[in-house]
Amino acid sequence: MSPGDMAREMERVSRALGEMRVLLAGLDQADSARELRRPTNSPLRTLVETAEESAARVTRYLREQSRT
Repeated sequence: MSPGDMAREMERVSRALGEMRVLLAGLDQADSARELRRPTNSPLRTLVETAEESAARVTRYLREQSRT
């Protein structure tokens, strides 16, 4: 598998993580509203956001490798 192919795979992972982040944000907001408290981020949402950032860095690296 070439770096370009791997970068495309990581982009797919990034899109999935982005969708998951949006869903978790909605669940966090609903949970906060139900308990009448300030909005907070769940640990899972924080983990997904961190994974999304990591996937973006890996994608950039792979894109750079495919150009060389």
